[in-house]
Amino acid sequence: MRKNSRSLRVLAFEPYDCGSHRVVRESISRHSRHRWTWFTRPGRGWKWRIRLAAVELLDAATAAGALDDPVDAIVATSLLSAADLRALLPAPMRAIPIILYMHENQAAYPLSEQLTVEPQRDVHFAITNLTSILAADLVIWNSRWNRESFLTGMHMILRHASAVDLKDWDRTVQEKSQVIWPPVEPPPPSGPQQLAAGTAPDRMTGGALHNPTTVVWPHRWEHDKGPDELLEIATRFSEPLNLRWTILGWQFPTAPPALIEFERRFADRIDHIGFEASRSRYWEHLARCDWVLSTARHEFFGIAVAEALLAGCLPWLPNRLSYPELVPREVGGLSPLHPPRNPDAARSAIIKHLEPALAGNAVARLDAAIANLLGTS
Repeated sequence: MRKNSRSLRVLAFEPYDCGSHRVVRESISRHSRHRWTWFTRPGRGWKWRIRLAAVELLDAATAAGALDDPVDAIVATSLLSAADLRALLPAPMRAIPIILYMHENQAAYPLSEQLTVEPQRDVHFAITNLTSILAADLVIWNSRWNRESFLTGMHMILRHASAVDLKDWDRTVQEKSQVIWPPVEPPPPSGPQQLAAGTAPDRMTGGALHNPTTVVWPHRWEHDKGPDELLEIATRFSEPLNLRWTILGWQFPTAPPALIEFERRFADRIDHIGFEASRSRYWEHLARCDWVLSTARHEFFGIAVAEALLAGCLPWLPNRLSYPELVPREVGGLSPLHPPRNPDAARSAIIKHLEPALAGNAVARLDAAIANLLGTS
């Protein structure tokens, strides 16, 4: 085996195994040339996870005998304290490189609107992120926005730490950081070969937009995804632009009031509403839509939006968060009010721009980053 193709043994910990965290984990396992052994916990109780996942998952790995054989690298995701993990490892293993994968950061995570008093951020979770980063050997961020919002948020938090004087912490964060988009599986039947060539999926109208205009909102049903703004946009534009709606994303026992009102008010304009468990039917919903709309106030990357773009939807996206990274500059600012002159050309440009996020490409970059850290590439 050539030196640059050496397969490494990676011990990995995912304390919040649901949603995009699980999607990324499964894509890494599917496409990586390295040998990953994952230990996971269900996606609930995130505050307990970030406090105690290092103890819980290391206990699980020890009981399974995963520490008995040589390990080349350790990967942990952002809802785990990497500092605790390193301290708890058996002494002979504490020098093993730790790679921290930042799905999100707690210095910029939005506060719940359900709080009945003036919301206050629990800065201890953001500080745990900071100590995790400082304890890690390499930090992978899923977007520039994720990294920059963390740096900005931590500067604001540390202004209040009058008794503490941290030296060059932000430079240290920058020096050990790398941005690698998360893996996004391509839509069927368009495989990576077609997408890599920059060819947009066929549209029913040969590149033109439908009449009525079809829009997908693909987010989980929570306040930070801006359902109130969705309701406002639908109220303003559904009739004059002849919009029809597809609403996807994870649902919870209690839906935001704005989504309940949306469903009541626009029932005759909704083609589908609710979480779609079947991946093939999910892609079919996306393929029928002209536009993907986001109203999110929180997005560290946006896998659901990237999937819709790869399926051929045009971007109706705000100029905030990670969204400016997902589309080339020349197709920014589009909407049904300002459609592109050549929809197929816009779609092809977007798909080419997103090539680094295609699962095989993104995981290959992650593999290379780990190998570079270990000096085996």
